[in-house]
Amino acid sequence: MKAARDYKSLLLAAITLAVFVIAIWVLHHSLAKLRLSDVLASIEAEPWPRVAACAFFSACSYGMLTFYDYLALRGVRHPLPWRRVSLTSFIAFAIGHSAGLSMLSGGSVRYRSYIKEGLSAFEIAGVVGLVSVTFALGIGTMLGLSLLLESQQAARILHLDHAWEARLLGTAIFVLILGYLWLTQRIKRPLRIREREFRLPPFHIGLGQIVVASIDLCFAAASLYVLLPDGIPLHFFSFVGLYVLALQSGVISNVPGGVGVFESVLIQLLPGGATAELVSAVLLYRFIYYFVPLVLGVGLFAGREAMR
Repeated sequence: MKAARDYKSLLLAAITLAVFVIAIWVLHHSLAKLRLSDVLASIEAEPWPRVAACAFFSACSYGMLTFYDYLALRGVRHPLPWRRVSLTSFIAFAIGHSAGLSMLSGGSVRYRSYIKEGLSAFEIAGVVGLVSVTFALGIGTMLGLSLLLESQQAARILHLDHAWEARLLGTAIFVLILGYLWLTQRIKRPLRIREREFRLPPFHIGLGQIVVASIDLCFAAASLYVLLPDGIPLHFFSFVGLYVLALQSGVISNVPGGVGVFESVLIQLLPGGATAELVSAVLLYRFIYYFVPLVLGVGLFAGREAMR
């Protein structure tokens, strides 16, 4: 059994490394014609109102992220006041976004906090699972909306032959989301998992998951959208769909922060390809949305542990 676990861990590490190497190769190929001096000059030339808008939307996104845990705790029938949840949730997301394997890194933060609130290890696992479901519901909702509302542009970005293919894909995504809501409404009895009982969240919690995650992802996408060069012809909802595709690619890769993977997918899908202005926008977004919260999260976590 131990040998099998070790083999799976090594295989996962090898796949993650392979994805990272491929992403860096694609990124290097895309950026080969750019000069570092041009990128740095573009960063310095970025208007401060846009940088401030990026910081504002990033803060709004992290504020909405705290409601992931708030809803998840109600989903496992162990509700806690938002003021006792928000700090733990922020630290978990701030570290998990950058550390990779967010279910493990963010889950460790949640475990240390929620075990002191009286939750069992199984309930904490349920919270971590529902947080991941909330994220997936948000990704699906925003991608589906983008495919339906901006089907012509989505078809061009995804290299589809017809707009109806984009609409069909968007409809299929919403069928899955509605199926989840239907299950929360219909299945009232607990499900048994390895002699333990687990209940699906109530319908109103499932609906709340979709709303909270969708607003969060709109704020997160907006934090990058405001930094994009003016020459990129994309409506906001088209960009949101592209953004969540790149974001999900980074999450699936398990590369810490999706570094390289997110950028590769984004640059390959955006019309116009890599430019110094686009690269500078992504770097500023990385710094504001990932690095600043990471520093704050690590500092808050260390301070809280020291006080304990």
